Amino acid sequence: MKKLLLTLSLLGCSTFIFAQSTLKSNTDWLTTHLNKLVINDDDKQLNVNGNKSKPVFSFAGNKMLMDISAKDKDFSMGFNISWSLKDVRKVSYKKEKNGNYELVLDVPADRVKVDLGFGKDNNIGGSFNVKDDEKDSHTSFTLATKDENVVKEITQHFESAIREARK
Repeated sequence: MKKLLLTLSLLGCSTFIFAQSTLKSNTDWLTTHLNKLVINDDDKQLNVNGNKSKPVFSFAGNKMLMDISAKDKDFSMGFNISWSLKDVRKVSYKKEKNGNYELVLDVPADRVKVDLGFGKDNNIGGSFNVKDDEKDSHTSFTLATKDENVVKEITQHFESAIREARK
């Protein structure tokens, strides 16, 4: 009986470690590809005195982080937006008119945390969550690719990471 309990405990630990390494593997892959492929739409980007910004993506465990900042010599502004992967209801994509793809993450707005800083050194700021008044809250990113297979692979890595985060 003691051996059975020890075996079950070891099996449970190895399953947890495998799940964590799978999550990390997927989020590392997503970090690389999102940072390479996400492009700014002129109407959606942060611009301070002509200095444009580009979102930077990272993951901390099952938390997705998107940082956007813009600076010049007298002023800086930064947004840190985050949500838990387990809160993503759906991952999809659609083809844009120019042939690129848009990745769409359906995340309830009240699950999205926003930290804002501005001033000369981002020394004034605050945090808030958005109120979820819509049933179809989503965040979307334009991808610099016309290759649907690449977008399908991104979607699969997201779905796998979300499954692991929910365990």
